[in-house]
This record gives sequence, structure tokens and C-alpha cells, in this order.
Amino acid sequence: MRPLPAPPEPPLDPTPGVSRESRPRAAGGGEPGGRRLQAVGVLLFLFIPLVLYLFVRHPEPVAASLAAGIVLMAGHRFLARPYMARAVPHKCLWCNRMLLPGSTPALDASTLTLDLALDGRLIAARCCAAHHAPAGRFFRFLALARLPLRLGIFGPLLLLLAALAAAAAGHAHALPAATALFQLAVGLTVSAAAWGCLLMRPPAGPAPLPVPFPAHNFFLLGVGPLLWIFRLVGAWWIVRGLGFFLS
Repeated sequence: MRPLPAPPEPPLDPTPGVSRESRPRAAGGGEPGGRRLQAVGVLLFLFIPLVLYLFVRHPEPVAASLAAGIVLMAGHRFLARPYMARAVPHKCLWCNRMLLPGSTPALDASTLTLDLALDGRLIAARCCAAHHAPAGRFFRFLALARLPLRLGIFGPLLLLLAALAAAAAGHAHALPAATALFQLAVGLTVSAAAWGCLLMRPPAGPAPLPVPFPAHNFFLLGVGPLLWIFRLVGAWWIVRGLGFFLS
């Protein structure tokens, strides 16, 4: 397998006695404020529940909800990807804690990096030392289960979008079932991802872990908080979806 080219990164912190894998990336000049970076991440994350609200609740007129949801979904990456580039050197990928120079912990051997392969690029994501292993387990699970996870999310999404388009054209008879199926399938899928990664072993070697989903979403709140959202919302959507088909 041909190695992926690494993008330009800030220089490594030359901490004596610390291995290359354990050295964090030093933040360059003009670093963003920690609170502002966190607030922007939360704001960008709120795009996701807003899109889901427009698709699942589809307030009238349905055509406007569908169009707004598609625009937000398509445009989100153009804001979230630059945010990820700013956040990578400063936040723990798992817990979302700020790792800025002069804060606690400072840039030292208490942080590690996890190499992620995304669209032919190599991203050295920083983690607290204690969170390096769970982050590695999660992305290893995503790589191994990428096909069923993709089918469980994008298949029901395409079906729901088709039902919304039909409803906007005046044929709404299939929309309730398509919405319930979307909630049930996505609830099962994200629950499987959130709980299944706990059964994985950390990666055995230093090879970069491929990310089969948009990686920028994992840097908005951190993987750990995001997984708890998956568990809670996934359980609720399973109940909602099953309730529709069993009623």
C-alpha cells in the first residue's frame, strides 16, 4: 500500500527524551482562544440536529424543509473542515479538552497523536494520553465495520429523502413509514457503533487508521461526548421506530 502524503503541519515540540509518537504538535502563532474554539465547535455541531429535525419532523411546507436540510447538509463540510484544521493541534480528539500552550496540561509528553487517513491525507490528531487507546479502538471499529455502518445510515437516508420529495409533490402516503424506518435503522446503526467500539482492541501498529465517514464531525464535540449522544438518541429512535411498526 502506497503511504499517504502528510499535509504541512506545525513543527513538533522538541521535548528531550520523548519519542516521536508521543510528541504533540506545537501550536503556532496566533492560536485561537480556547473558549471560542469550543463554542464554534458546538455551533457547528448544532447544524446536525437541525438537519435531522428538518428531515424527521419535516415541518410544513415539506418542500422548504427538504431544501433547507439539503443545503445545510451539503454546506456544513465547507465550514466544519476548516474548523477541523484549526482544532487538530489544540484539542483532544476524544474528550475535546483544550491542549493549548500554557494551559493544563501544557504541551508535553502527557499527550499522544493518533494518525488518521482521510481522503489521501494524513492527520495527526492529538489525544490525552489516557484517551489514545479508546480513540484508536473507535476508529479501528469504524474501519472494520464501514460497509454495514454506511448501509445502515445512507440507505435509510436516501429512502427518506425520496419520500420527502414525493411528499413535496403531493404524495405523502409513504412518508410516515420512511421516517420511522430511518429512525429505527439509524438508531440501530449508531448504537452499534457507540457500543461495539468498546469490544475492540486498540490498533496493534502505528499504521494510519482510515476514516470512512466525514472526519470533521468528530472534532466538533470530541468522540467521547459524541458517542454518548449516539447511545441516548439511538435508543430513543429505536423505540420510536419500533413503536410505529408495532402500533
